Amino acid sequence: MPDAIFDLTSRVLHKAMDCASVQHRVAAQNLANLETPGYRARAVSFEARLRDAVRAEAGGGEGSVERVRPELRATGDPPGPSGNNVSIEAEMLSAGEAIGRYQALTRLLDRRLQMIGTAIGDGRSG
Repeated sequence: MPDAIFDLTSRVLHKAMDCASVQHRVAAQNLANLETPGYRARAVSFEARLRDAVRAEAGGGEGSVERVRPELRATGDPPGPSGNNVSIEAEMLSAGEAIGRYQALTRLLDRRLQMIGTAIGDGRSG
């Protein structure tokens, strides 16, 4: 990505979108295995890692944001009689959260790119 357009803010938004996409896929996978005996639900976290990467880049650690990977972990919810621990309510909430987050990040990145376009004088306005 050219640094002139994709500054730290834009790269963080892009990485957060990638992570929200993973969160949605994991929730969908958990829901798809709702009836699978012994299946253990997974959850995704990335916020703390992304925050640490932003701090590292602000301190001169180039490429820290690009190296952020979402962390997949077991939910820790107790299993039911079949050994499956998927909670339909928790997974629907996680999927909805991921969708909302992705949409908000998309709007923010779009607005950011509009501002850059305006700044370089391409005639577009917000």
